[in-house]
Amino acid sequence: MVLEVLERLDQGQGAIEALVDRAFARSRADHRDRRFMYELLNGVLRERIRLDYVITHHLDDPHIARNRDLMRVLEIGAYQVLGMDKVPPHAAVNEAVKLTKWYADLQRFSGVVNAVLRAIVADRGQVPLPGPEDLPQRLSIEYSHPVWLVRRWLDRYGLTGTRALLRYNNEQPVTYLRRRMRGISRQQFEAESRELCDRVPGYGSLYYRLTRRGMAPEDIRLLQLGACTVQSPSAGWVVAMTDPAPGDRIVDVCSAPGGKAALLAEVVGEEGSVCACDVSPARLRKVADTRRRMDLRNIYPLVCDGRRLPFDGWFDKALVDAPCSGTGVLQRHPDARTARMEDDIGRVTPVQEELLEAAAGLVGPGGVVVYATCSLETEENEQQVIRFLARHPEFALEKPPREIPQQYVDLDGYLRITPWEHALDGAFAARLRKHAK
Repeated sequence: MVLEVLERLDQGQGAIEALVDRAFARSRADHRDRRFMYELLNGVLRERIRLDYVITHHLDDPHIARNRDLMRVLEIGAYQVLGMDKVPPHAAVNEAVKLTKWYADLQRFSGVVNAVLRAIVADRGQVPLPGPEDLPQRLSIEYSHPVWLVRRWLDRYGLTGTRALLRYNNEQPVTYLRRRMRGISRQQFEAESRELCDRVPGYGSLYYRLTRRGMAPEDIRLLQLGACTVQSPSAGWVVAMTDPAPGDRIVDVCSAPGGKAALLAEVVGEEGSVCACDVSPARLRKVADTRRRMDLRNIYPLVCDGRRLPFDGWFDKALVDAPCSGTGVLQRHPDARTARMEDDIGRVTPVQEELLEAAAGLVGPGGVVVYATCSLETEENEQQVIRFLARHPEFALEKPPREIPQQYVDLDGYLRITPWEHALDGAFAARLRKHAK
């Protein structure tokens, strides 16, 4: 199953969660198998660049590395040897060899798989790295990040900041829960969840860190009952940038999977409303699922292109959580490391610009547009805001609301959460106020 999901991910056939769900729907595997599968998949994706470097070092014929089917088998075996203490090395080697025998096109490589993985077991993956004269390449292999991204970060953050960011991205991500604001008190929630999670700082004191190892969020009874949802504190601070108030009419332009819309809906209350938009019907179903599970009837899902919304000045506030390169959440989404290319930034910025441009017409005089991404790249963040303000003199950059901690506010007045400094998902947001007439 792991090999199949990895192949489909490489072919761009879906997100890891959906592919794992599909694979498990066809099997009788239990939750322990699912956790093992997630750990193995995320480990391979997180360490892939380093694994491929180690594997290639042990190949007598480097041209073999062009066979992606074979490399996937070797990556799975190598990660179990180097990154999973629970799997005995000999078992990892044997299982990888068996995998080659199940696929007709790979059977002739069973000896290669056996030899390469045994060599990796022998040297524990300790192979020579490029010298310090090629620092980006060395860091790329050492921390398993694409070299183009390492170069960008070295230019912006220097060696110390880049190393800190690379190390952070290679740590296991924390799962956070956001408590429901109504229907369950903080005391009741904490009494029922004390063996599962600890409270952490966050917007409205609503956030908790899942502490029980190996527990899947979907197995948490409180989540099933709608008393909480999975959400990072960084997402909560982005919502706080809108400064939602009871009765507000808010549009969440790129809403799926719906965590921010749910929080907005709770704050604005029954007298307010949240129009949750997304261009993908499949992704918008996740918003509808959250709406149903948390009984938030003031969320109105709408399938539409956020660049062409059928509204004109109707909303008090608009949240544009724009699609982006996601370089601030690579710890949580390791598959993006090799899926993203440097050219992707140039491809997504026009879409971001169009979304922000369209949002200008969604709010009336005195209204607020919040533009946000989970990217660390300036082209997707402050440069977008600067260009927008140059086109729209009727808008002005406004300081974040007072409840947002100053440690998350930079000198220019943007919300800027940096992973290695704040130990949270990366986030950027700008609050843009339309002049009142």
